[in-house]
Amino acid sequence: MFEVQYNEEMEAEIRRFEAQNRATAAGHPEWFNACAVCGCELKSDFAKRCDKCG
Repeated sequence: MFEVQYNEEMEAEIRRFEAQNRATAAGHPEWFNACAVCGCELKSDFAKRCDKCG
């Protein structure tokens, strides 16, 4: 049980880290996340692309 919780927490942390890296690469380190294609701001750390670039 502990291992499953740990894995979920680590996966969430990796998603946040990748989202922050995309925002920084898009030139907006103050954003939480950015689209990997067009660089627009995204509000969720689950998404890698916006609806337009989908």
